Amino acid sequence: MKNVAFVTGNINKVREAERILGVALEHVHIDLDELQGLDPIGIADHKVHQAWDKIGKPLFVLDQSLYIKCLNDFPGPLIKWFWESVTLLKICKIAETFNDYEIRTEIIITYYDGIEVRHFRGEVFGTIPSEPRGDKGCGCDPIFIPSGHEKTYGEMTVEEVIPLRSHKIALEKLRYFLEE
Repeated sequence: MKNVAFVTGNINKVREAERILGVALEHVHIDLDELQGLDPIGIADHKVHQAWDKIGKPLFVLDQSLYIKCLNDFPGPLIKWFWESVTLLKICKIAETFNDYEIRTEIIITYYDGIEVRHFRGEVFGTIPSEPRGDKGCGCDPIFIPSGHEKTYGEMTVEEVIPLRSHKIALEKLRYFLEE
């Protein structure tokens, strides 16, 4: 991959991206303002331009959204604040109350070289278990069972989870773009 920086405050995201891409990435740790809203593209655009203003070189950022069907696809990009306030157990109980366990995760990787902004999406569908399971991974991994599987991301080994991540789909699209 070209000399492109991955701007994130989360070293685990860097390690996972390096595993998926099979290359060492230049990690730039910058605390960026997190816009709050329901438009993931607008949030990503704000974030990538803010990062560009700080480092002035080609870069990409990653944003995750989580859509819970029984909540009319809420919280979307607000997931971090939602699960920290509501807790993963309560998200499971909400799904149980509505008897609707469908969930979808979406990653948007946004690349910017000072001229062109490009978005690369990855999406995975799944279900919510009756209670959080597993202590691997991070964030909402204990409540996401990818379609066709029985374990949550939180119960899977790194080798099991990487091929099933929405991150993988989006990162491979980014790699293809950069290699063209």
